[in-house]
Amino acid sequence: MKPETKYKGSIKLSAIGDALGWITEFEKSQQSLKEKFGTERIENFYTWKKTVGGRFYGFIDTIKAGSYSDDTQLLLAVARSIKKDGNLDHNYFAKIELANWLDYARGGGRTVKTAADKISRKSTKWFNNFYNFKVNGANYDYKQSGANGAAMRVLPIALANLGNTEKIKEEIFCNSIITHGHPRAILGAMLYGYAVNQIIVFRPEDFNWENYITQIGLDFPKKFELSFINRIEIREWLKEWNKSSNKTFESVYAETITETQNQLRFVFQSIKQNTPVQETLKKIGCFDPATKGSGIATVIAGIYLATKFHDKPLEAIIESVNALGSDTDSIAAFTGGLVGALHGHSIIPDKWKPVQDIEYLDKVAERLLAISEDSLEENLLPTSTNLKLLNSPKKDDFNLDEPIEFIPLGKGKITFIDRQNTLTKGKYNLLLEALFDNGQSIIVSKLFDAQNYTPKTEEPKEIETLMQLATDKLKPKTLEKLKEFIGYQKRLSKEQFEIILALLKNEE
Repeated sequence: MKPETKYKGSIKLSAIGDALGWITEFEKSQQSLKEKFGTERIENFYTWKKTVGGRFYGFIDTIKAGSYSDDTQLLLAVARSIKKDGNLDHNYFAKIELANWLDYARGGGRTVKTAADKISRKSTKWFNNFYNFKVNGANYDYKQSGANGAAMRVLPIALANLGNTEKIKEEIFCNSIITHGHPRAILGAMLYGYAVNQIIVFRPEDFNWENYITQIGLDFPKKFELSFINRIEIREWLKEWNKSSNKTFESVYAETITETQNQLRFVFQSIKQNTPVQETLKKIGCFDPATKGSGIATVIAGIYLATKFHDKPLEAIIESVNALGSDTDSIAAFTGGLVGALHGHSIIPDKWKPVQDIEYLDKVAERLLAISEDSLEENLLPTSTNLKLLNSPKKDDFNLDEPIEFIPLGKGKITFIDRQNTLTKGKYNLLLEALFDNGQSIIVSKLFDAQNYTPKTEEPKEIETLMQLATDKLKPKTLEKLKEFIGYQKRLSKEQFEIILALLKNEE
């Protein structure tokens, strides 16, 4: 099997797992799936809706079938931060990619969003992003942030440095501490990178699950010792971490090593004894609110599912997607990254190929392979233009098909505009979808005062005329979609009315 096939499989199936798992992330029962999607088991992409931004200032985000979440967004941000030699430009990732990601984040957790906000401070360096904040009386401390927000983005590091486990470990450690300070997040990310590095070298027919997990667990404390501890940035980071702690980072890290070893031993026995999936995931903490997003529990879950179903790789992803009550999108992304690295992209069924930005995902995989083979040739041209910036828009003055620039994605154009009134009077949310020349698409949202935009709305009589024409012209299913759109908009701007009218009349 060609390496390119495995690289593309790993990146694309990670994004596919993320997109499928995002659908089920907040679902609690098969009954709710049945009511929303007409099925008790998610195996396909669906369009769905999510409220974003809270009750009073929020908007409805209509998530198109196949759309990925923050897991893949940040994975791509890391991929762009990797240089020709496989090293990461950590400052670029922190100050450019992560800081600007907040403008188009979809599904991001509180920890990563807070870290992205704090890293924007001029005085903060990538290795000194310590933060502490309170929400509803609960205290959130950088040093206690042990979730999987680091692990979910580090797949490109493993692929770019294939075979160099020490470099993978060091680069992942450095990338992780930009946002997360607890060893669970950091070790979980390094473990995932190591697991990818080990599985990708197998041919599917030669894969032996017992040998694979045994190899991961062999000399585990030695394998994951921090051999790069004297790197100057990490020395400074450790000094800051230990300055106001009862326990040193090193001691907490050692405890986490033991915890992870025990989890690996448990899933090994679980596969051997054919323990049911739900029972296994429950015992490693995937359904417990305190640990469901743990960097250790979710990565172990991905290794477990990819290994248990190594001969039925699509089932591995579907099982993770339908583990309702767990962190389904991240577990499915980890599972997808691993089975894709083992089997390659030829196993991807047609129904999953409409995943968002699939051509761009291929390009990213090709670049990572070229880096790993030391054959990358690229001339990075200045991306700055005189085009209107989409970053943190200050005015509602964008038009469809208008050329724009977004730092760091470069040039693109506006492909969709939506405006939604908030529950709080006098405010509305502007939603701008854009597609960039590099192949990535994003949605930027911004809350505005209503007086900044006074759209001319069509009178009810004109809407009635529009619907009569639609009834005559459209097939029933399409008509229902149009009715749903108009009802969802609550009002049509003049531009929207004219576009729909032209389409119905089939005008040029």
